[in-house]
Amino acid sequence: MSAKNTKAIANRIVTFIKELPEDRIQHYADFKKIQLQRFAKVANPDLKTETTTKNDGLSLSDVKDMLTRTKSPLGLQKSVLKKFAQAVPQENWNEVLLSQQLTALDSLKNNSYKKMYDVTDKLYKPEGNPQYYQRLYDEITGKSKENFFTAMKTVISGK
Repeated sequence: MSAKNTKAIANRIVTFIKELPEDRIQHYADFKKIQLQRFAKVANPDLKTETTTKNDGLSLSDVKDMLTRTKSPLGLQKSVLKKFAQAVPQENWNEVLLSQQLTALDSLKNNSYKKMYDVTDKLYKPEGNPQYYQRLYDEITGKSKENFFTAMKTVISGK
């Protein structure tokens, strides 16, 4: 197992993660950015990526730096700081672990689990409320918006 293979697999993972769509809802922590930070370190440790140079918030390294720089950050006791330092995961990637990660990403990309466990219309359109999932999907994608009165009607009638 060589470092060259490890970097190649990590580069494939980074490429896959970059292809993921952006989240429509802004969160404090973005899955895509965090995963890019994790695997970009393995793919090319010498190169600073755009995800590590952006100042969109605190990264794990920023938090570690804050904890080590100050004597008592945020008024935390030393015992709490030690527990935090012990709880921070240390990632040791090797070729086997990265291959497993890549296999999992490929199976998600190819919808292999959706094909393996086919869901029937009985689950998608339950008898009690057949339009439930379609309304949720339309709301998420922005096709239709429920106002307060239609939402209350839905809650009261169940449909």
